[in-house]
Amino acid sequence: MKRRDVLRGLSFLPFGASVLPIQSVSANPKIPAGKGPLVPGAEIFQSIGVEPLINCMGTFTIIGGSLERPAVRAAMEAASRNFVQYDELAAGIGKRLAELTGAEWGMVSAGCAAGLKHITAACVTGGNPEKLIRIPDLAGFDKTEVVIPRSSRNEYDHAIRNIGVKVITVETLEEFGNALNSRTAMVYVMADNKEPLSLQAIVRLTQPRNIPVLVDAAAEDLTVPCVHLQQGATIVAYSGGKAL
Repeated sequence: MKRRDVLRGLSFLPFGASVLPIQSVSANPKIPAGKGPLVPGAEIFQSIGVEPLINCMGTFTIIGGSLERPAVRAAMEAASRNFVQYDELAAGIGKRLAELTGAEWGMVSAGCAAGLKHITAACVTGGNPEKLIRIPDLAGFDKTEVVIPRSSRNEYDHAIRNIGVKVITVETLEEFGNALNSRTAMVYVMADNKEPLSLQAIVRLTQPRNIPVLVDAAAEDLTVPCVHLQQGATIVAYSGGKAL
């Protein structure tokens, strides 16, 4: 099951050959589900009527992504004790991610959907702040279209559409080549997209036109160096809100 397929069954969990609805039942009879104040500790979720589950799926956003390692929790605790200017923080994080991954720059967003939206906005506006505040009204913009192979369409591409762009869906390499024009802001493709519209085939047509290619690798682990950047992608979005 792909992480994005989970959206089609948000209220159900697969269990053997049956499908059982998620129920909120407290494991501790002393803590009635959803009754009383939040109780910090091992049963903090049960105290608000939410039952933790056993993760047999992997790093899926819908069940919390992943558990932080002790070093990550320590860093979060240390960071929570200070105020910082967010523009300066974003610049510092971008520089550090670039050093760690070999990418030109990096960004951490509030989830992959937010990352897709940020990236689309950047490609549509070119970083022009006057254009940024006009989104999703793209009247008069030069770049207003995003080309997506049909096999890469998914529930998360609403984040791209919310910017106000026109999505051009293609199925063949010929359709893809014909869809590219001066209005193309970027191309969006899933990391596992196959021929005839593999990343390599797409890049051969976009690079001469200087059109950015966003690869959605939310279901993959980050490789260093990044295999998708090596294959010609312009931007890669990973799970955990990482965009390179």
